Amino acid sequence: MYLNGANALKAKLDHVGILVDSLNDPLINFYREVLGCEKPKHFRVSNEDEEMNYVYLPLPKGDNYVELLAPVRGPSKQLLEKNGSGSMFELCFEVDNIEEFYDEMKVKGIILCDPMGRPLPEDRKWCSIPGDDNKYAYLPQDKSFGTTIEILERSAWKRSDYWQK
Repeated sequence: MYLNGANALKAKLDHVGILVDSLNDPLINFYREVLGCEKPKHFRVSNEDEEMNYVYLPLPKGDNYVELLAPVRGPSKQLLEKNGSGSMFELCFEVDNIEEFYDEMKVKGIILCDPMGRPLPEDRKWCSIPGDDNKYAYLPQDKSFGTTIEILERSAWKRSDYWQK
């Protein structure tokens, strides 16, 4: 069912998301001092489904980063309460074209979802996050063996957009 080698879609690990109780200084300083993460960039999302504060902590090499997420309400808050602070929230992979990825997954019997697990329709093969112009989709957890896997197509993102050297 899944393709290997030259036929596989090319995806790059973008970030790892970790659920935390709060975005406090000791926590952020741990990632900065132990892993060498650079200056954090803070965000907040609030919509009808959930409310969350989160931070990007860029790793010192490459364009990858650690994303710490402190949910206030919604399914992510329930996941935090169930699994505890420090549990993995998601793996995020960047693709060049999310619509092509959607089509490839559909051929494999996988319909991409929005962050709440609702299937994305053919005419809207990706979703967005308020205040962010990137395109997102998620693999259904029943197909990814329970792991939240976010798929991302960046609009025109550059590391310097968030972090100045």
